[in-house]
Amino acid sequence: MFKIKYASLIVVVLSSALALSACGKSKEEEVSASVLASEESILRYVPADSLYVIANVKPLPDALLDKVEPKLDRLLASYDVLLQEVVAMAIAESGEDSADSAEMQKVTAIVDELSSLMSLQGLRNAGFTRDSAAVIYGNGLLPVIRVAVSDGMLFDAALSRIEESAGQKMSVASIGDAAFRYLQADTIKIIIATLENQVVVAVAPSSFGDDQISELLGLKLPAISIAEAGVLEQIAEDYGYTDHYVGFVDFRGMVSTIMGDASGLNAELMALAGEEMPQFSEVCKAEIVSLAGIAPRMVLGYTEVTDKELRSQAVVEMRDDIAAGLAPLTSAVPGLDNDHDGLMSFGMSLDIKAARSFYEARLDAIEAQPFECELLQGMQAGVAAGRQALNQPVPPMIYDFKGFLAVIDDIEGLDLASNMPPTSVAGRFLLAMDNATALVALGSMFSPEVAELELEAGGEPVRLESPQLQAVAEAVYVAMTDSAIAISVGDGIEKQLTDALAADAGEEGTLFSFSMDASRYYAFVAEAMLLADEGDETPMSPEFQKALNDIMLASSDFYDRMSARVRLTDRGIQIDSNITLKD
Repeated sequence: MFKIKYASLIVVVLSSALALSACGKSKEEEVSASVLASEESILRYVPADSLYVIANVKPLPDALLDKVEPKLDRLLASYDVLLQEVVAMAIAESGEDSADSAEMQKVTAIVDELSSLMSLQGLRNAGFTRDSAAVIYGNGLLPVIRVAVSDGMLFDAALSRIEESAGQKMSVASIGDAAFRYLQADTIKIIIATLENQVVVAVAPSSFGDDQISELLGLKLPAISIAEAGVLEQIAEDYGYTDHYVGFVDFRGMVSTIMGDASGLNAELMALAGEEMPQFSEVCKAEIVSLAGIAPRMVLGYTEVTDKELRSQAVVEMRDDIAAGLAPLTSAVPGLDNDHDGLMSFGMSLDIKAARSFYEARLDAIEAQPFECELLQGMQAGVAAGRQALNQPVPPMIYDFKGFLAVIDDIEGLDLASNMPPTSVAGRFLLAMDNATALVALGSMFSPEVAELELEAGGEPVRLESPQLQAVAEAVYVAMTDSAIAISVGDGIEKQLTDALAADAGEEGTLFSFSMDASRYYAFVAEAMLLADEGDETPMSPEFQKALNDIMLASSDFYDRMSARVRLTDRGIQIDSNITLKD
């Protein structure tokens, strides 16, 4: 029998709609030059001691929204088709008979109503517009989504239509003049409330009373809001984030709360958990919280927003001594920090000697202050194994390794339908070493082709005659310096080797970098979606494959390039991302 938990489906789809709407602006946010500190903004409902917050409350540029909205509409339409196909496949697999035709009609009615939201106009008809600000936060540990809408009555009407199609209404309760719907799911309630011109979705224990629900929904404003405390404003100032999108996750605060340092709603939540919560000794609590202090918080936000690109950053903040110990782990790799065209590039750097020293320092620290908590004795016992691993002999050449960079300019002839490998590949690979000439000398002992190269540091690229490589590339060239070896594959690519070896290593601290032609990648995946695997026990229907194909093609038309860099800084682990958009 094919059944759908109607209320659950409503919550999932509406939550997705809330997330999709969180890309615009709110008129009430325009009253302050610093939205993140404005007590008139949606942030006035967020407690200052929230353990996690992601806020999207400042207008995105109109030029950006004008550019992306038509493409987003196409993407939503593709997801609508996918939703229809998922339900159709589930109905077909259920083997419903005529006795259940009413049930099937009900399912179809629900999906049709939900489909009305899968477009920009559909979202606007439900109150979500480009003026909708949004914030996702924890009132204590409990998650809350709050979104400003143009008219709360529009959202209520949309939700009522879905309930009518389902033939099943959510339960309704009220606190004072504020009414809200909720779904009872075992020991929790999922609440959907329209409060003035805001939609709030929250999760609460079933046993919470009116006082707790009032606090959770913001009917009772927090004593100090996150806007008043200036938490997000300070993060934006410290890290150079724009006001469009700023957030954080307090890892140490979460661990401390679970370990017993709870107040407010958290204290009541922990009390309700009672015996279901594991019992920790005071020693374990202190040591586990101390471990959480190694990476106490993550912050994130946009660093640049234009109609051409979105630059964002996330930083996992580390304890000062850990950050200082991690910083020397990176090395200089030519071109690692550069932007590369073509299909894809990726690379990394690592100073293995520094990594060994860092690991040894961690072992020293654990030995100097051994863990007493019984739950951490496995980590304590691992110190001896770590010492033993450090005592194992390592070939000196391993310590010469500094990193690599691979750039793939093009791939041709790859036939997914017949599982044929590419007929040609164009690109280059650079290996950074402290003693590159020694590595070439070692290679010459095992490969006649390498021995015949007669490579010289700083010399011109030399062609490598290799039958193994000629299957995908006739032109393979090698060049080197004292600290790097570079190999090119493909006609004419050898002209880039000299510049690649001489490229600036970029900023210190880059651990990993990646970039790709996102438009071409999604087009490639779209092609793969149309190729059914006959050996698959649960093959996709042609309609389902077509829906996935349309989503990938819509994404291909949306994105141009994507790139990311992971850096080790004095603050911790920093991830810089950049997305450029197609015109």
